Amino acid sequence: MCAKTWLLILVISVFSGISNAQIYKCLNGEHDTKYQNSPCIDSKQTEVKIDFPTSTRKQITLKQIQGHYFIAGEINGTKSNFLVDTGASFIALPQLLAEQAHIICTNQFVTMNTANGKVQACIANASKLSLSPFEFKDVQVLIHPNLDMPLLGMSLLQQFNIEQRNGEMHFSER
Repeated sequence: MCAKTWLLILVISVFSGISNAQIYKCLNGEHDTKYQNSPCIDSKQTEVKIDFPTSTRKQITLKQIQGHYFIAGEINGTKSNFLVDTGASFIALPQLLAEQAHIICTNQFVTMNTANGKVQACIANASKLSLSPFEFKDVQVLIHPNLDMPLLGMSLLQQFNIEQRNGEMHFSER
């Protein structure tokens, strides 16, 4: 292969991780080629724009609802909506959801400091937690006796790259 072909392959591999990347191939009158991610500047240059497909990284975008973010998921095959709670240390499940998902307490308890005071929660393991397109196996959870909605805390959220802007939260794989 010629050097220009290898250079193009290198440029494609470098820029392929960028979502919706556009690469400009700028040719000057002497047939020198320059690849860049901005339009060609010199009016004497010939410009060829190359569009790359969007990144294949798994990602989720959530819309903010009344100041909160919710995500649909399944725990041990039982569907539920989870509240994304960056202030929570762990995944916390209401007692009823844990029962429906056949999640059993390990008889180990922790004291949680909540907005409503201190609560004893049971430590348990879920065999599978799915937040499409993401799937996690053997996930530690807390079964909370007074919780109305399951919470996704930092024990799981730390496994994502998370960005929040314009009323949206974007999760992508690390």
